[in-house]
Order: sequence, then C-alpha cells, then structure tokens
Amino acid sequence: MNMKKLATLVSAVALSATVSANAMAKDTIALVVSTLNNPFFVSLKDGAQKEADKLGYNLVVLDSQNNPAKELAKRAGLNRSRYQNSAD
Repeated sequence: MNMKKLATLVSAVALSATVSANAMAKDTIALVVSTLNNPFFVSLKDGAQKEADKLGYNLVVLDSQNNPAKELAKRAGLNRSRYQNSAD
C-alpha cells in the first residue's frame, strides 16, 4: 500500500472515530472514504454498515472521490454539523 493510500485510510478512520464518539449520542456515525470505486473501501463501508445496523446506528458514508479538497470540505461539514447538533 503506498503512503498516499495509507494516509487517506488513516485520515478516514481517525475522522470516523472522532465523529463517531460524538455521533453515537445522536445515533449516527460518519465514515469518510477516499473512493467507493476501490473494493477495499467498499468492503470497509459494507462492514461498517453491518456493524452499525447490528448496533442500531445510522451510518452516513461520504465519498471524497479521491479529491483531497472534497475530503476536507466533507470533514469541515461534518465538524460544523457536529457542533450545531451539540448545541441543540
């Protein structure tokens, strides 16, 4: 696995863990992946969906389409949403 893919994977997992901790209180977990055109990330999404369903959580999957700018925008949107929801 090359470093770019590894960095993207680590970023996606770290973000989903960060968002997940707060989102669990709202029954929603977010997972950001670099692309759903890669079988690895499709398997990751499917496994996450299976576990979310089993535990009663809603899973939101965001595909950044291998575009770092889109990924940052999606992450920023999740953070804004997280803080807005925590103020409710």
